[in-house]
Amino acid sequence: MSRSRRGFTLIELLVVIAIIAVLIGLLLPAVQKVREAAARAKCQNNLKQICLAAHNYESSTGGFPPGAGKLPVQPSGPPVVSGATVTFPSGTSRPSVQVLILPYVEQASLYNLYKLDYDVHVAPENELPRAQEVPFFLCPSDLSDAKQANTTNTLGSSFFGRSNYFANAGRAPSALNDAEGLGGVYAGIFFIEYTSQQVIKFGGNPRQVKILDIADGTSNTAMFSEIKKGQKNSDRDYWDVRNDSGGNYTNTPDQVDPPANCAGALTYSYAGLQYSRAGTMWTEFYNHTVVPNSKTWDCVDPSLVRGYIGARSYHSGGVNVGFADGSIRFITDSIEARTWRLMGSRSDGLTFTAP
Repeated sequence: MSRSRRGFTLIELLVVIAIIAVLIGLLLPAVQKVREAAARAKCQNNLKQICLAAHNYESSTGGFPPGAGKLPVQPSGPPVVSGATVTFPSGTSRPSVQVLILPYVEQASLYNLYKLDYDVHVAPENELPRAQEVPFFLCPSDLSDAKQANTTNTLGSSFFGRSNYFANAGRAPSALNDAEGLGGVYAGIFFIEYTSQQVIKFGGNPRQVKILDIADGTSNTAMFSEIKKGQKNSDRDYWDVRNDSGGNYTNTPDQVDPPANCAGALTYSYAGLQYSRAGTMWTEFYNHTVVPNSKTWDCVDPSLVRGYIGARSYHSGGVNVGFADGSIRFITDSIEARTWRLMGSRSDGLTFTAP
């Protein structure tokens, strides 16, 4: 007795395929959300380590890290030979906040590679450490592979180490000049004395902000936040930094957002691509002059070390911020502009409701 076999009809097969396609379509967004949630949590953990390192620095030295370390005192760079004359150029680039906290976040071996008597940016003595990546300086959501080539390639390294986490410079464009009389009214957590004259004035030692200097409260004052690394290609966006020597940088308590287009045409595309270098705002600092992920260009006036560098991230809807009490919070793009600005200053005496 023969038995008839019945297979799938074409219509049944198409229905099964359609159901599978729908299920996959429903599953992929869920997977993406899980991945982003994990990346955001990892990013928050990175910020937590950085904030704790700054607090450990404060406990050890009596103050938070200065915005730039001590001036180098040794000749930097290769000697220049002209006939019988040999000249040793002197560099002035100083270590950034990110370098100064390395020993306090289990990176003492990397920190010890730095010879801080030499220029951290161009001296061959510091080429090896400044090329090293620090894993928790990089946000997992920023997949940019952009790198800044090291032009003083004497030890075989090709790039500078990168960072997605910048220190808070305050809420006014020129709060960087904290040593020139602004005090803490508009300034953040770090004294930022970039010029040699500023440091020499205080005996060669950069000044530090103490916890007691944070009169507005540590839970209300931002310490670190995220930035998007610059792009070394034509796919540029608002986070590329434009030179704006003719810009308006007034110290207004409620500074309005800068214009959508800066005055200058020169663009610096290496924000976050040289973590070791102090002296340029876009290598270690952001400020609270524009709301998170602002749709305005970042602008700087390099000659006076001032500008607008916004907090930005690839997380949907906001940025992670580390506060001076060590807490980490996700701040949405829709935050009220005045609240965001007041979070940037340590002692303006103005009240607000923290998100």
